[in-house]
Amino acid sequence: MRKRLLIGAVITDCHIDFQKEILRGIISQAFKSSCDVAVIAPLHNFFSDSPHKNAEKAIFDLILSDRFAGFLYDRNSFYRPEIRDYIESLLKRSGKPVMLLDCNDHKSFETTSVDDTSAFEAITDHLIDVHGKKHIFCLTGPRNAHISESRLEGWKASMKKHSLSCDRSMYEYGDFWHNAADDLAKRIISGKMQRPEAIVCGNDVMAIRLTDAFMAAGIRVPEDIAVTGYDSSEEGLRSEPSITSYSRPNFQLGAEAFRRLYRIITGKICSRVPNENGGIRLGRSCGCCVTPTVRPGSARADKVNTGFENELLYGDMLFDITNVQDIPTFADRLDNYTFLLYKMSRLCICLTNKFIESTHSDTASVLNFRYGDEMTEIMAKSTVMRENAAKEPFSSNDLLPVFNTERSFPSAYYISPLHYNDNFFGYAGISFGKEPLSFRSIYLQWINYVNVALEHVRLKMLMNNTIAVTNRALIYDEHTGLLNRSGIEKEFALLNSHNAPDTQIDIITIELSGIKKAYYQSGEEKCRKLIRTFAETISASASNDEICGLWGDSTFCIITRSRDRAEHFSNSLFSRVKSMKLSGSDSSAGDFSVGVFSFTAGSGAQASDAVYKSTVNRIYTYVTSENTSSPQFEKLCMLRSRIMKNPERPWKISEIADSLYLSKSYLQKTYKAYFNYSIIEEMILFRIEKAKKLLLQTDRTVTDIARDCGYSSYNYFVRQFRSCEGCSPSDYRRNTGKDTDNEC
Repeated sequence: MRKRLLIGAVITDCHIDFQKEILRGIISQAFKSSCDVAVIAPLHNFFSDSPHKNAEKAIFDLILSDRFAGFLYDRNSFYRPEIRDYIESLLKRSGKPVMLLDCNDHKSFETTSVDDTSAFEAITDHLIDVHGKKHIFCLTGPRNAHISESRLEGWKASMKKHSLSCDRSMYEYGDFWHNAADDLAKRIISGKMQRPEAIVCGNDVMAIRLTDAFMAAGIRVPEDIAVTGYDSSEEGLRSEPSITSYSRPNFQLGAEAFRRLYRIITGKICSRVPNENGGIRLGRSCGCCVTPTVRPGSARADKVNTGFENELLYGDMLFDITNVQDIPTFADRLDNYTFLLYKMSRLCICLTNKFIESTHSDTASVLNFRYGDEMTEIMAKSTVMRENAAKEPFSSNDLLPVFNTERSFPSAYYISPLHYNDNFFGYAGISFGKEPLSFRSIYLQWINYVNVALEHVRLKMLMNNTIAVTNRALIYDEHTGLLNRSGIEKEFALLNSHNAPDTQIDIITIELSGIKKAYYQSGEEKCRKLIRTFAETISASASNDEICGLWGDSTFCIITRSRDRAEHFSNSLFSRVKSMKLSGSDSSAGDFSVGVFSFTAGSGAQASDAVYKSTVNRIYTYVTSENTSSPQFEKLCMLRSRIMKNPERPWKISEIADSLYLSKSYLQKTYKAYFNYSIIEEMILFRIEKAKKLLLQTDRTVTDIARDCGYSSYNYFVRQFRSCEGCSPSDYRRNTGKDTDNEC
């Protein structure tokens, strides 16, 4: 089956009549041309600024998906200039063809527009010719917006044609929303502005707002002031009085914009969908005694949605989907409330793997989203039944798993962000099947409930996992993963109380006598590594029903109910330690001893007493190195520790030899045999290590640091530092946080 073109539509306010008609035209034409549509549909228009709304900006990163063949972009639906600039930068980066809707000539993108000038002229003509209005005020949209300026030009053309005044005091720019209408109404009601005979508004939203304000103040519409709108919204049709408006051909705008983009992409001309031309829709707000009729099917849809809105507002959805402990249960609960989405054909909820990982560990302060992030589909639902969600994670480059499936028909999906404040969770995709519909305003509240629930689920899972990790940390050693002393005592008490009386229990202890020597020879980090190696070896020697743990820093403990287990365990441990092949400075770390103590369940024995008696009752000793028999080894370990702590002191071989009652030659030979470096070599290394710490952790001069590290000559210090580190002290400090081995 051939791969369909996927066209992206970047638009917001998809629930508003004006936008719904444009989208209906786009999707209708796309289906006729056998193309898929993905509408990148944030839930807000970014008119105001808040962390919650700004987080939605991340959804626009999907523009960079290479699945898209081109884009339709409704620039006017995004109010803030910085949001428009961000979207347009992504569209340019995508390298795909872009078709703007209702916009002036753009230096980078093509544009498709509707003639608002003649339409706005016609509605102004109606007020003059039919109702005899002469003093007509115009409230248009935002300044410099193409649709605002073209509507203003239509009003001016009508006024000039009828030789009526249209100077600057007779019109003003608005916002296509409530604020401009409220401000104008206040000035007229208060008398600060001369009351006009009629007001033509740039859209129905402002006309409804003005009418309501006038009626509340006792100004009759249309008797005192006639008001008209634009866009012919259903909200204006149902208002009281009904708004006289103009049915703009938004459907045809969307369809024609798609046809032009399709031709740019393919070089072919696609068949048109039937035209739906606009015209004046008479209401009562202008003075006409006309009651407009509702579009067939709209009344029933409104009635159904009103019921759904009440169900959403007063029902249990938010409580139900929030009161869960994990993601699968959340998806199951949410499945019960998809019926609230009128005419929904398919719905999928996709979460970022970052979100899923954050439920186990709070590794990031903010959950962000970037193009190409891995996603997981947690729920897929058709109209009447739950579907199997995609089993494998998918890249956000693919947008939705459904776009990778073979279908005999095209699909259109609205992709909207899921987030809470500045944490981005993923996105939802909703389709209305073969009908070119858009979601209604109830979907915004439905998604908000989903967002709140996802944040609750995330925090609950994180808290539960944190408690589990905390509980584990209380009884397990963090370095070896074995039970710690508290864990051993807990298991000891359970065995002591849950076994039948007179049941013999043995405690086998393994003391690593060589670990102390390994600490002086190789340092703490190497010592911990050796203990972890022994932990793995001892665990492998123990059977599955035996309890294994770390009682102290270098004492392991095995609790078993098997009689005479100590001998078999020791033999197994001996053979495994031999295979570790410890050599050189690590060889003495393999020295250990095995002890055992037996007691009976119910005898009241305490874990600490049993372990102590086991260590005293030593039955086997294992020695891997002859070095441990040297009487000088402990002395040299202590000497090395003193040099490491105070490398700046003027250490002299002769004085050290005298203090240890050794000859200079024997001292140097024995020291190097044990530690692989001479005393002078180690003193230099320790001095350079101290200098490195001071360079990175203080702002002292290099000269002062050289003196603190035991160097009387600055130049000699720099030469030794460069010899050890490959760069000067100043370069080392300057490259803090970088790969100094490569850059110095």
